[in-house]
Amino acid sequence: MPTEKDSPKASLEKERAKQQRKAAKAEQDDYLEEALEETFPASDPIAPGDVKDHAK
Repeated sequence: MPTEKDSPKASLEKERAKQQRKAAKAEQDDYLEEALEETFPASDPIAPGDVKDHAK
């Protein structure tokens, strides 16, 4: 007897959560890359702040 864990809906929800985590990490990586590009070649370290600050 199939369980809810094995259902297509549960599998889809798990995959969506996985994709959202990947998207959030990619967005953060983009902000860090942009911060680095904006400070280069200055000698000051990057200060990207909180990712949520950029989403406004």
